[in-house]
Amino acid sequence: MKILFTAFKGIHNTSFQLVDQTATNYILLTNSFQGLKKDISFVRGDYSTVYMFGVDKELIDKVRIETCAKYNDETVCTDFDVHYLETLLESASVSYTISDKPTRYLCNAAYYHMLKKNSNTVFIHIPSLKGMSVELMNKLIKIFNGICSNENHKSSNSYANFSKISFS
Repeated sequence: MKILFTAFKGIHNTSFQLVDQTATNYILLTNSFQGLKKDISFVRGDYSTVYMFGVDKELIDKVRIETCAKYNDETVCTDFDVHYLETLLESASVSYTISDKPTRYLCNAAYYHMLKKNSNTVFIHIPSLKGMSVELMNKLIKIFNGICSNENHKSSNSYANFSKISFS
């Protein structure tokens, strides 16, 4: 089982911080529509699952699982088993919602292009630095380290660097 994680570039981007602490097999997406489309075009098609992460500044200490993306007039939805992810989040006491309404910015574009390449992709919105507690970040790291336990990954069990970041 070959798993890919994606996040957006930026040291202060919590999606980058999460995948950097979780997986060695990840790509960082450019923060522009053309750039991310190009980044995704280089992804090989041999991944069994793709986990994508992006930031939603409106989220406070919870995550949102996206099930669909829309580009122009075409909506595509994931074949990923969302119930599996729900079970993992619930077992770690992580608050979450599930949305079937595509967002309208970079995250949606990235999700759309990846779904066209691999339908077993899921996009998870996580809070920004202001909305992310150290406890939530540690829970997410533990969940996604568990997912890639069969892969070569970093064995970080805590997010020491994150706890040093000031919340303002």
